[in-house]
This record gives sequence, C-alpha cells and structure tokens, in this order.
Amino acid sequence: MVRVADLEKGNYWRHLGMSTIVGADGITRVQLTVSDELLQFYGNLHGGVIASILDSAIAIAVNQQLDPEEGATTVELKINYLRAISEGTLWGEGKVIKKGRNLVVAQGEIKNDTGEILAIGTATFMVKQMTR
Repeated sequence: MVRVADLEKGNYWRHLGMSTIVGADGITRVQLTVSDELLQFYGNLHGGVIASILDSAIAIAVNQQLDPEEGATTVELKINYLRAISEGTLWGEGKVIKKGRNLVVAQGEIKNDTGEILAIGTATFMVKQMTR
C-alpha cells in the first residue's frame, strides 16, 4: 500500500510545493501556497495546479482505505472551479464515497485559509493488486 509519506516524496509533489498536514480532527489535507511560478497568463493559479491538489487530496483518502496489498490510480477526475485563485494558502481534502473491489469513487474540495470553497470534484480510482 502507498502511504501518505510516499506520495509526498514524489517529484511532482515537490515541484508544485504540495505537502500534507494532519489536522486536529485527524484528517490529512494537502497544502499548497500559491507562488508566481504557478500562475497562468492572467495572474490566476493554473487550473492544472488546482486539479493536482484535488487529485492528490482525494488520493490520500483513497489510499487510506486500501488493503496492504492494494494500490490505486485515477481513471476519472471531474472538477468544478468555483473561484479564481491568485494568492494564499490552499487546503485540499478528500473523502471516499464507495470502495468496491475494482473501483473507488471519492470526492474532494479545495478551500482557502478562511474556509471558502474554491473548487470541488469527484474522482474514480482503479484498485490494483500490488506486485513486488
């Protein structure tokens, strides 16, 4: 099983500047501070970065539901961008809706420091048996 610490060690996570924080409520969230390098032409955070935070937050929730011999990969991601983002710290959180033998359906949201919801999404992950 992939652990949260393993996800964080990935080059892509480091490239974007994503990290995880375990809240007082025990929920693991993805954190990202907006930087100039992540803004698109119009000065807003690139939609791909928002998608990455959301996918990563949902992946954390999914991975916490897997058996030790299982892994999972995203096969579908649907996002609603609710507000333009140009600064601040973002928090992504995911939750599993249904885990089946082969597929997991989950949802997530991204909020800013004031708790305003900036994007929401749903994802489907394929469960795979890990081979060593």
